[in-house]
Amino acid sequence: MDGMEFTINFTDITLNEADGNFEEVKKIMLKEVPYSEQWVIRSSVTILSNSGECGMEIQGHGDGSLYILEYNPSIGDLFYNPYIQVLSVWAQENGWNIPQPHPDLVKNSKEFWKHFYDTLLIDSDYLDKLYGVRPQLKEEKGKKK
Repeated sequence: MDGMEFTINFTDITLNEADGNFEEVKKIMLKEVPYSEQWVIRSSVTILSNSGECGMEIQGHGDGSLYILEYNPSIGDLFYNPYIQVLSVWAQENGWNIPQPHPDLVKNSKEFWKHFYDTLLIDSDYLDKLYGVRPQLKEEKGKKK
């Protein structure tokens, strides 16, 4: 992205063991006894770049959904904040669904999250309810993993 180098670190052992890949995480979770299709993992995430760092708490689910529970960037600029893009690209490249911020995050910073929602870097059921499903995604909603 724009020639920037990024490093993503997780605190969750399973995400680290699977290099963040959803299918690999799923295989590891299949080995757990008792196994549930409704597994949930939670991890602190640090994204490092030459322009700063960002800390997040994420939650991944057995259906491929990925939720941002906390978001603490070192860059506060709405229009230049590469961390959401990094997380979204990483998630999709590794088989997860497009990340969704927790509704409380959106309520506390609606303009910030709406920008990334409008640019399709995040999904948000909360923003869908406020503004209607984005036209380019109406057919895709419900077709997720």
